[in-house]
Amino acid sequence: MSKANKRLGRGLSSLISGDLGHTSPAGAVIPSQQAEPAAVGSMLSQEGGATPQRLLMIHVERIRQNPMQPRKEFDPDLLATLADSLRRRGALQPVVVRAVGDGYELVAGERRLRAARLAELSEIPAIVRSVPDDQLLELALVENIHRADLNPVERARAYQMLHQKHALSHEEIGARVGEDRATVTNYIRLLSLHEDVLEMVAKGELTAGHAKAILGSSDRNAQRQFAHQIVRESWSVRRAEAEISQASKKSKGEKIKAEKRPAVVDMEHRLKAAVGTRVSILEGRRRNAGKLVIEYYNLDDFERITKLLGVDAEGP
Repeated sequence: MSKANKRLGRGLSSLISGDLGHTSPAGAVIPSQQAEPAAVGSMLSQEGGATPQRLLMIHVERIRQNPMQPRKEFDPDLLATLADSLRRRGALQPVVVRAVGDGYELVAGERRLRAARLAELSEIPAIVRSVPDDQLLELALVENIHRADLNPVERARAYQMLHQKHALSHEEIGARVGEDRATVTNYIRLLSLHEDVLEMVAKGELTAGHAKAILGSSDRNAQRQFAHQIVRESWSVRRAEAEISQASKKSKGEKIKAEKRPAVVDMEHRLKAAVGTRVSILEGRRRNAGKLVIEYYNLDDFERITKLLGVDAEGP
């Protein structure tokens, strides 16, 4: 079992204790086997199931969606398949909700709730649990991570929300969702990419590895251009890293050249005209110090330049 699975292994069992009241609002008995565990994380395991909870049949329209749900993309074909299963067999696994006002708010089970609405079910089984506001995002996040439902951008935004809104460090986020600190940091870094690039990652046109390679360029417009080129030419991650690294080095060199003082650039042109080849003046850190670089392209060119400088290339 992986490190992540060990941390997340308790799943919904951390939310469901053994003292469930298996009754619906109308008094109908709900078979206990319907309380099949789903992945919601182990951050509540310290409560040891001591918090009161109930298993009820709740009208679908009384459940509102989790406002902290990190997942934004839902495959319509998979939802349709799940909806068809719900019509034929009913819901075999409860969603998790919390009581809010005169209704309920979803904690975990977004796909099942959406599919139940699509199947036009009137009610579904639900675990009613007391969950504080600051755990809504964590539970939804861990459920989706355990099921591998989140795309890299959704995961990055969820981690950023935990960091900014709940003041959790990257290390604390990693401990709660079963990742190491560096992984959390790398996901959040993706959010500095151009929005068009993020959209391509979210749609699966680019992998997280490609996105990480594109981060090698700090120019957001260049990031967008690289992303489209990667897709158009089917670059591997390794090639993307090499191409972007090379382009970044070239860009830095051009920037240094562009930063030369006008007087230095003018002198380079004058020297080039005098010796008939490219001349570069590289100013040093010390005042009035630096390098004068005169290029030559073959032995004849070298001898021509040395004669211009008054040096006999054939001398002793």
